[in-house]
Amino acid sequence: MPPLDIRSYTARAGALVDASPPTTLRDTRRWLVEPLLETLGWDVRADSCLVDRDVDDVHLEYVPTVDSVPALFVAVEPATDSLDGSRANALRRAMAWTGVDRAIYTNGRDFLLLAGTSDIDYRTVRLADLPDAESVLANYTRSTLGSRLERHSRELVARQLAVERPVLVESIVDRLTAVTTQGEAYAPEFEAAAERFLDQLVVAFAEQQPASGDGPAVSVRFSESAITDDGPTREGTAESPTAAGDAPLEADDQTGAEHDESADEPRDGESDTATDSRSGKPDDEGHGDGEYVVRFFNERGSIGAIGHSTSDGALVEAAEYLLDRGLAGVDPPWRPDGSDRTVLNDGPVGADGSPMAAPKRLSNGLVLETAGSVDQRATRVKSLADRAGLRAMLTGDWDREAQ
Repeated sequence: MPPLDIRSYTARAGALVDASPPTTLRDTRRWLVEPLLETLGWDVRADSCLVDRDVDDVHLEYVPTVDSVPALFVAVEPATDSLDGSRANALRRAMAWTGVDRAIYTNGRDFLLLAGTSDIDYRTVRLADLPDAESVLANYTRSTLGSRLERHSRELVARQLAVERPVLVESIVDRLTAVTTQGEAYAPEFEAAAERFLDQLVVAFAEQQPASGDGPAVSVRFSESAITDDGPTREGTAESPTAAGDAPLEADDQTGAEHDESADEPRDGESDTATDSRSGKPDDEGHGDGEYVVRFFNERGSIGAIGHSTSDGALVEAAEYLLDRGLAGVDPPWRPDGSDRTVLNDGPVGADGSPMAAPKRLSNGLVLETAGSVDQRATRVKSLADRAGLRAMLTGDWDREAQ
């Protein structure tokens, strides 16, 4: 790869900022951001560079592509504004959701460089210091990213579907309304169904194959905040072990994976020979070699996810996640509609006073019933999400076939 002309760009941009800094987003893009992208080898005037796209609830000024595959996200603020921590977090979530693993967030004076999906590296560099970061910027060039995207894979399809999701939803809705009687009246339902369908496609193509092998039960949470809302000022690496899914990992609001010691010990009233009703084989509990992922959505799109190596652990993590998002107001004893089993109560008993088979006390003091087959726990997760006003999509070993 030829050397980058970063020093020349920095000199020109620095002189402009010192003499007459842009005051609008349009001028910031034209005079500061587009010259940087061109220095990195991207042709911002070509059709291969998408502009002004909304992806997973974050606006992107540029999405350069390689052979129609999104390669880089670029978000821009006016030069007179500071970088916003909430937008940086939204950008990171979009990276996790789409699989696009390079992003630049800038106002032309500060540059937040993000890399990765499961393990997010982020570094903030000021304009004057860009020459010292040339080796880092090389990872955002057209030649480097182009070489990484030469081999076709399912993950690249996920990128395309995610970035084109709004256009695809609109097209599907238009087609459905055109072929149905009084279709306009049902457009909101068509739109909701189309969004769910595309969400499922993105997840299906982005999903990694679960790793095999026994190990301790591991709990991970894909959450919203590795970069604080005070602003993206931290330099370095947010190190976190990889696990199911493509989102940054958090455990107990700290970066990293948490070893769930409680999953290694028998729970009150729990049998050591619990059985998966679908296969007749021992259930996943205590084995720690599964991949149970739950992704959560509101009406605007994905908001986060949790993962665990056992289905009962995933049920507990899902409940804890939902406590902060609408579930805390549940009136115990609570059971889902159509079910005769108490799921949440003040103590480890059902509504009739009989003991729960596998109670687990949550952080807010309520007790969760975790007993049952994988199917039953999956149903319980969806019911809890529905009670919190969210939608849950279950992937990984929730749908595994009996072996």
